[in-house]
Amino acid sequence: MKRAIKDFHMDRFQEWVADLECGHELKMRHNPPYMECRWIGTGKGRQEHIGDEFECIDCEMPALPEGLSLKESSEAYDRDNFPDHLRSGITTPDGVWGKVVVEAGMLQFVIEPESDASRGFLLDPSFAGVMAPNLLHHLLPAMGNVTFHIDYYAA
Repeated sequence: MKRAIKDFHMDRFQEWVADLECGHELKMRHNPPYMECRWIGTGKGRQEHIGDEFECIDCEMPALPEGLSLKESSEAYDRDNFPDHLRSGITTPDGVWGKVVVEAGMLQFVIEPESDASRGFLLDPSFAGVMAPNLLHHLLPAMGNVTFHIDYYAA
């Protein structure tokens, strides 16, 4: 989903981050050929790009509906006890939503909708994944070790 840049700030690593109109953030690095933004290093360059639109991957993540309550939490998983059914795909039944909470490390999270192309995300302790009912979701460890659990919600 395209979102406009409202402002910029530096993160704790002294790298420029765009503040998007949706409230999410986008790291801005001049890193050809992946991202061309030579202008990020100057105040004038940043000012000229206020209002530019960029894809906000975070906006593509489903949101937990209001009115749900936590019903159950899975055990904590890591590389050593990563269940095969999470790799091959997990679906929650009608009315049950899942929230994939990464405690440490990074986790690949893929949603396979019924009609559109699948969407992939990289989850970390600051970005949780949401599993909507009746859709296939795949979880895979990313770089290094990962520790995570799944919270299950229903009305």
